[in-house]
Amino acid sequence: MFYRLTVYLVGFIMLCMGTIHSAVYLNLIPSGYTISEYFLFIFSHIETYGIPIGAILIQLSTIQKKAD
Repeated sequence: MFYRLTVYLVGFIMLCMGTIHSAVYLNLIPSGYTISEYFLFIFSHIETYGIPIGAILIQLSTIQKKAD
């Protein structure tokens, strides 16, 4: 139980931090970046990788073990 809670919290923190960084980087669009340049910029920065990693960790923490 403690392990699952820890994995959930780590995933939640990573998801939040990745989302915050992506939202902050949205300020690049008004400064002349196109949408494709924005996504290339997002994928080249490791702090935004928290979104998929965090979502996967949250999903893994909610999976129930099968009863034998």
